[in-house]
Amino acid sequence: MNRVRWLEARWPISIRTLASRLKARAFSSENNDGFLVERVRDSFLEGRFFEKVLFQETVRDPFGNESTFERLTYREVEFTFSASYPQVELRKFSRNTQAFVTRTAELTDFATTFMPVSVDAFSWADKIRAVYPKRFRIDLAQLSEVSIEENVFARIVLSSAQDIRAALGRFTNRRQHRVDRIQIKLEYADELVNFQLAADGTLRSADALPAEVLDVVRQALPVMGARK
Repeated sequence: MNRVRWLEARWPISIRTLASRLKARAFSSENNDGFLVERVRDSFLEGRFFEKVLFQETVRDPFGNESTFERLTYREVEFTFSASYPQVELRKFSRNTQAFVTRTAELTDFATTFMPVSVDAFSWADKIRAVYPKRFRIDLAQLSEVSIEENVFARIVLSSAQDIRAALGRFTNRRQHRVDRIQIKLEYADELVNFQLAADGTLRSADALPAEVLDVVRQALPVMGARK
């Protein structure tokens, strides 16, 4: 599963100055964590963050004897920092990105804060459809906080081989709900591309999206719900 997430950030310094500070905190065999900066321009930089994680694993044999081993693994975050919205793009990341966020903040004297976005997934999809209208459809939507009756709520998934928006409108008519994620299919280069968009600014796909499609998805991310 490929996953990309976009966040908002306010940089107190220029992108090139930020890149210089990341390089000064470079990852090496002597450090428990650090950055590798791979490309720098005035408007963006690309790099990776690595964190060593040492933990103990206990194994029990068939006779009930336990042996404890130390294991070393590495957490990696592949990222792009941009001068314009969305300022942060995360790729190849685990659930725990605290060290990455903390180290980045330290390098700007804690003047940088990463802020999650909250967007209307359907508005996001509409902007993408304007670029790729051919065979475009939304065939799945996951809803939460769906009001069934007073103080009763449900989480529901609507899916179809066809576009589900008309059916979704009829189902949610005057009914309180929240759209958590949707699934999009569209034609690109004579092939059908399939991916999901979530309200927290996350894209998921079984296969890596073509770079051109990913650029369109990124540029289409609504500013609504994010801090301006």
